[in-house]
Amino acid sequence: MIMRTFYLFRINKEFATLMKKCPYNLFKSMEEIYHTDKKNVSIAYNIYEQLVLPLNKLKINVNLFEKYKEDEHYMKFQNTHMINNFYSDEQSKLIINKSYMLLKSTKSSPTFLKTLKEYENIFVCDFENKDYFWLGTI
Repeated sequence: MIMRTFYLFRINKEFATLMKKCPYNLFKSMEEIYHTDKKNVSIAYNIYEQLVLPLNKLKINVNLFEKYKEDEHYMKFQNTHMINNFYSDEQSKLIINKSYMLLKSTKSSPTFLKTLKEYENIFVCDFENKDYFWLGTI
C-alpha cells in the first residue's frame, strides 16, 4: 500500500496573492525549507515565519469533528483525525499542528481535503512526489 504525505500550510495573505499564479516558486521555497540542513535552520525558520501563518487548532479540530462524527469510518484522538474506509481503500491520518497540518493517506485525493477547502490560503505540498496545489479560496 502506497502512502502519500501531504503538508498543508496556511500562507500569509500577501504571499498567497503574489504566488497564486506561480505556485511552483512557493513550492520550491517550501521545499528548500523542508530540506534545510541544521546549520541553516535559523534562516529557514525566519523565512518560514514570513510565509506561513499559525493555524487555529481548536477551530479546525472542532470543525472536522462536527463534520465527520457520524461517519463510522472516522476516529479522533486529540489533534489527530483518522478515516479508515476499507470500502474505498482509504486510510488517512490528519494531524493538526500549530503551523501546519500533516496528512498521510493511501489516496491521492483524501477525504479530508474536501473539508479543508473551506479554509483560506491553504497550500499543500507533497515533497516526496514533488506535488503541490492550492486548496480553498485565495
